[in-house]
Amino acid sequence: MECALCREERPLRRSHVIPEFMFDPLYDEKHRFYGVSNIPTKPNQIFQKGPREKLLCDTCEQRMSRYESYASEVFFGNAATQPLRTPTGFLFTRLDYKPLKLFFMSILWRLGTTSIPQLKGAELGRHQERVRLLLCGDDPADYLTFPAMVTALTFEQRHMPSLIVPPLHSRVEGRRVWAVVISGFLFHFFVSNRQPPQNVWGGFLQEDGNFPLHVTDIREVAYLQKWGREIAAAETARKKNREARLSNATR
Repeated sequence: MECALCREERPLRRSHVIPEFMFDPLYDEKHRFYGVSNIPTKPNQIFQKGPREKLLCDTCEQRMSRYESYASEVFFGNAATQPLRTPTGFLFTRLDYKPLKLFFMSILWRLGTTSIPQLKGAELGRHQERVRLLLCGDDPADYLTFPAMVTALTFEQRHMPSLIVPPLHSRVEGRRVWAVVISGFLFHFFVSNRQPPQNVWGGFLQEDGNFPLHVTDIREVAYLQKWGREIAAAETARKKNREARLSNATR
């Protein structure tokens, strides 16, 4: 079968779309996590592992693993130095730009490639091929090419590591932005032929290794408020359907 990344005909691995290390905060004591659906006709699900599909060959899987290993150390390990407090969150310094930027780009590419219903939705169009070629060339490009702004989501001043929300899109001054929440981190990916607006440039990982991590209360994120309302409405609809089936069965 053809590898989605290198396009070579090779045996494919069952690849994670979201790296397994980012699912770790979601697992309970039985190594399960609960997937909540915002679609009334699709039930909530219990997962034993993060969703996987036959996507990458062994060579490309190892390439992704290198990016993931470094990102894991940044987010949950010791790669990030003591951060500086900023008005919007924290500033980490002296990080390795290349593997971290490639990690962010690999997440964007996989979200645009996957066929897994719970994670698909990022429609990158012609940019999908641009990102693929950069990943194949191990090329992170400059910091304004497919950049990601990362925000830690909190509720009552506590991080929310058990939250994952599939991709949704918006626009910032005419540029397409894809947003996804993984392990309580909100990623805004700028996907456009035009550079992001200049007033947000400082919010991205920089080529000198500076990485600003923004922090915000989840109640201040408009699109997550919309998603929460959809979750509530879907659960209400499922409850009504269950009650109707039970009523019909007892007649």
